[in-house]
Amino acid sequence: MKIALMSHLASVQAPTGAEHSLALLAVGLQRRGHEVVVSAPGAWALEEALGASGVEVDRVPVRCCWLVQFGEQPWWRQAIRAVRYVSPDSGSRDLKRWLERERPDVVHVNCLPHLRGAAAAQSCGLPVVWHLREILPPGRRRSWFAQRLKRDATRIVAVSEAVAEWLRDEGLGGVVEVVHNGVEPPALLPDQTEARKSFGLPAEACVIGLFSQLVQHKGALEFVAAAHRSATRNPDLHYLIAGNGPQDFLDRLHREIAAGPARDCIHLVAPQEDIWSLLAAVNIAAVTTLWPDPLPRVVMEAMAAGRPVVGYAGGGVPEMVVDGETGILCAPKDVAGLAAGWLRLAEDGNLRRRMGEAGA
Repeated sequence: MKIALMSHLASVQAPTGAEHSLALLAVGLQRRGHEVVVSAPGAWALEEALGASGVEVDRVPVRCCWLVQFGEQPWWRQAIRAVRYVSPDSGSRDLKRWLERERPDVVHVNCLPHLRGAAAAQSCGLPVVWHLREILPPGRRRSWFAQRLKRDATRIVAVSEAVAEWLRDEGLGGVVEVVHNGVEPPALLPDQTEARKSFGLPAEACVIGLFSQLVQHKGALEFVAAAHRSATRNPDLHYLIAGNGPQDFLDRLHREIAAGPARDCIHLVAPQEDIWSLLAAVNIAAVTTLWPDPLPRVVMEAMAAGRPVVGYAGGGVPEMVVDGETGILCAPKDVAGLAAGWLRLAEDGNLRRRMGEAGA
């Protein structure tokens, strides 16, 4: 078949998990003999790699609907996002023209915000496979998105049962299939000694890592609080945080790091193009998202690298981590449970190894 994949994002650095998943899917479909074309709304960090794999990427600027967050947001922010979305956007017309030119057999829409992509495909009479990586709480907003899905989606792929649950609640169970994400690890991880040297980490310490966007709901502040709590029991632990976010949140994060006993053991670095160098540098991976996380790729990447996971049992995380076998889970916002989990693993190298091997 000829398959058109629509990316809702075009990150110029540190692409999100959703973007990496789309790129992996595009390359995999191409390898299986399908003809694959991709649209992205702008210059894209993954564009060159996809082109090298024979996947054509076209830039088609279009505005997405960013009303998909799980938690509450200030009314004025919601209003700005709504007004921006309903404002006239030539991207809808341009996407339709792109589809008419490419004439694919099926259109794959990556993520819920890409309403205009799905609508453009539907207006061309093309079947739409809508790949959902979002969890929405009950309410009018969720019902509104569900109506768009009912109108434009031929099939829906949910990345976890946690995502599929709300879709079934909205009457979309007949068109939903759960397909968990995959990852493609390297044959060999980077050398740990070299990775630690590059991030300023001591060679022999037990290191816990957090790799995510640095925004409120990803739980970096809770990670830091758990690190300070752990320092009173094991002052030799070190912590590696890699990510980026709004400057006001980064300033707050720096203040929280400096305000506790683990201040000299918390290393904050920029996001890396290669997650595997980060995972090579740590012994334990932490997942601290406060909202239900649909299916965080970092969990699978950590497991593929043989690293046990300690984190919050929200969203799709329990579908990946078997508590007590491949990692340790606790309730969201349970900072004490988070610290207890990684302290247990830090003090038992054999347990870390067994859980890491089981995860891999």
